[in-house]
Amino acid sequence: MNSKWSKISLFFLFYVALVGTLMRAISYVRLPFQYDHLVHSHSHVAFQGWIYTLLMLFTTRLFLTKEQIRKGKYSLQFKITVLIIVGVLVSFALQGYALYSIIFSSLFQLLNYWFIFRFFKDSKKKERATPYSISLRFIRTGFWLGLLSTLAPWGIGILAAKGLAGTEAYHSFVYFFLHFQYNGWFLFAVLGLFFKQLEMEQVPFDRKKARYFYLMFTWAVIPAYSLSLLGMSFKGLIMIPAVLSAGIQLLGLVFFWQILRGAGVWFLKKPPLYKLFMFTALASFFIKVALQFMSVFPVFEAYAFGSKNVILAYLHLSLIGVISFMLMALLIQFKWIKTNMFTVVGSIFLFLGFVVSEAILALSGIGVFQLYTSLLIFSAAMALGILILLLSPYKTRES
Repeated sequence: MNSKWSKISLFFLFYVALVGTLMRAISYVRLPFQYDHLVHSHSHVAFQGWIYTLLMLFTTRLFLTKEQIRKGKYSLQFKITVLIIVGVLVSFALQGYALYSIIFSSLFQLLNYWFIFRFFKDSKKKERATPYSISLRFIRTGFWLGLLSTLAPWGIGILAAKGLAGTEAYHSFVYFFLHFQYNGWFLFAVLGLFFKQLEMEQVPFDRKKARYFYLMFTWAVIPAYSLSLLGMSFKGLIMIPAVLSAGIQLLGLVFFWQILRGAGVWFLKKPPLYKLFMFTALASFFIKVALQFMSVFPVFEAYAFGSKNVILAYLHLSLIGVISFMLMALLIQFKWIKTNMFTVVGSIFLFLGFVVSEAILALSGIGVFQLYTSLLIFSAAMALGILILLLSPYKTRES
């Protein structure tokens, strides 16, 4: 697996940011695409194009041997997956949910199954050799959760075919998919990569507390699905698992904080751009878990589930703030992106665009103000920052 292929992932991220900016501009300019189609293309490419492909590269390069990568045909898997994602990108942008987009999405899921089961097979030997590797535990659990999430699209298709789109059952399947993707597969994977970095650099950390942190979030992740459903009419039936899972996650965060405190000296020695992205990712993670805990209280319900902008701010906090920024930090850490003036400028645009747009979304969601033009400008700043990163020189050799 060639580290230069991460530039393909970054291209997909640029596309996601560009489409996000275009959707913000729809009040000002006439676009040749339907808004709903752009939304579908934006979300699918964010999940499958940017995050998924980069996780493919990181997990295979860091957890498998070169011989396993060769025998498992992971390079071929990656290339076919990229071609399918291009089909997803184009078909959703042009026609939304229709014949070709469904075909490409189904093909992607089949490739996903190939990748998951092959990785399980190849990483099993390593799990036996290093049974206490917390990084591999997070990664393998993440893969299981990703596999679980793939049940939802099939249910969504059945309900849509029966004319039940828009019902609570339909939305429950959508939330099932989203939850086990970004609170399950993606989150556990980036946490696994974070701990892998600590292991590779032999950073001393309390492995017992790391195990407790892993167990808390593993126990909580399935019942935490109920947190996504508290805006439904049946919320009274799911309050107990919602409260318990939110509390368990908060407890797990205490153990994680203790681990981070112990690694503080190591962190302070890292390059500035790494610290910028990793600190923002970790801070976003703590805020995200705190917001999930707050959502179980009725006083916050209207804000958590009644405002589209608040929901969007939370999704961006999870997918950009936690997942994407941690991936950016790892790209810098493993020198898959060269640190130069391009990456500094691009990173600043990306960081400022994210922070300011998050603030605007959150504050407008609670009725403080509506700054649509400013939101457009800072969304464009993120896209510009990613474009600069995409055009910056990449590393010239394999490591």
